[in-house]
Amino acid sequence: MSERYPKPIVDFLKGEPTPEQWTAISWPLEPSVVVAGAGSGKTSVMAARVIYLAMVATGAWPAEHEGVMPGNVFCLTFTNKATENLILKMRRALRTLDLDEGEEPEISNFHAVAAQVLERHGMLIGLESGQRVLSQAQRAQIAARVLDRMTFETLHTRWQPAIVGYILGLDEQLQNHLVEPETVVEHVEGKLDALRKARSAEPLLAAEERVEIARAVRVFRDIKAELGVIDFGDQIAHAVRIASEFPDVGRGYRDRFGAVLLDEYQDTNHAQAVLMRAVFGAGHPVTAVGDPDQNIYAWRGASLWNLLHFRKEFPLSDGSESAQLPLYTNFRSGARILQAADKVIDALPANQRPDPDKLLRPWERNGDGRVEVARYEHEVAEAEGVAERAHALHANGVAWRDMAVLCRTHRLFEALQLAFGAMEVPAEFVNLAGLIHLPEIVEVLAYARATEDPKDGVALARRLTRATYLERLRALGAVEGWLTRSEDRRGG
Repeated sequence: MSERYPKPIVDFLKGEPTPEQWTAISWPLEPSVVVAGAGSGKTSVMAARVIYLAMVATGAWPAEHEGVMPGNVFCLTFTNKATENLILKMRRALRTLDLDEGEEPEISNFHAVAAQVLERHGMLIGLESGQRVLSQAQRAQIAARVLDRMTFETLHTRWQPAIVGYILGLDEQLQNHLVEPETVVEHVEGKLDALRKARSAEPLLAAEERVEIARAVRVFRDIKAELGVIDFGDQIAHAVRIASEFPDVGRGYRDRFGAVLLDEYQDTNHAQAVLMRAVFGAGHPVTAVGDPDQNIYAWRGASLWNLLHFRKEFPLSDGSESAQLPLYTNFRSGARILQAADKVIDALPANQRPDPDKLLRPWERNGDGRVEVARYEHEVAEAEGVAERAHALHANGVAWRDMAVLCRTHRLFEALQLAFGAMEVPAEFVNLAGLIHLPEIVEVLAYARATEDPKDGVALARRLTRATYLERLRALGAVEGWLTRSEDRRGG
């Protein structure tokens, strides 16, 4: 065992933790929020904390507070993919300890927790177990039924898909914020008299449309209730109601789990945060981890407010604010890369930066790094330049597996794949969505669809020939030399 840090944690992290990492790992059993920067190893810190709590619980590491065995730790993250990644990392971390078979945390996501609450306690609010959860397509089908039950008088469109979209969009927003459609109707109608005095009629028309859509949302929810089905928004909202109205439900979870870890907390919406407070509030040891600069799900209700106000929303047992712990050392990039990123961020006004005090610090072992900027006439020339750069790096001793290319959109994969092929650069495309537009893949998919449905004339007609594809590249301004190499590589 290391004198300063437990050997299992050092082995898992492949080195001693930084002081700020160790602070987050060894924090006492009380609420805290870890504000982490990009590349700071926040998920590894969460896994290391599970190791630490287990060692304290078994007496393998001395501490002034109690520990928690992994089987009594609850880890929550945002998506199914993030859940899978966290499971793998936790299992790898726990291999450093000699534990009984199956002694590992329960790892889930917010919707799974809500589903569990409904399944076990739904009858408390009159919901039977086994409620069917609607897909997005099924939600749209039910929303279309609203048009059979009410007449829209003020809405600017009569196009059914648009109306269905308005209903689903407002319903989702209201679910994310735990707001009833009647509240919207009452609020907006209270503003109508003032809007009638406005110089422009547009605000009044928009308000009247919002009232009509809100009433349509109520009809939509009534139809779901009649059919005995729910959607993901209902799932969270019903779970919040159960946990808020019946304190024993949350108490049961707190008795079951001695520590809770919330990953990517900046991606939670208001309803999810309220659910967490209702279940794991009252000073329970909840550790939330998030990066305020990676709030990428705001478009679907994620609220950065949850992370920035965690200290007040999850106070200590005595009511005082919980601690905020920084995690700012970047293990991913060299110093110059971070300096370039800081230079870009500095141009933003302070009121547009969620955490203006956050400053990523470079890890010395990464060195300075290198930042270069290149300009190309078009995306095909850019792809060729990337391929040439990769080829030159490999010639200087860099292994292919040590290179990565990030694209801002799937559309760029097409030109990049051809450029790599022309220069014999081996590459694995992690997200293949852009490759479905390649000629050979389009043709295979068209044959597959036509085989499944011989009447699918579109599939039979969508065979993009090699000649047509090359003409398409020429239309983009591709240089003839690049096309010639690509043709030679593919045999004409």
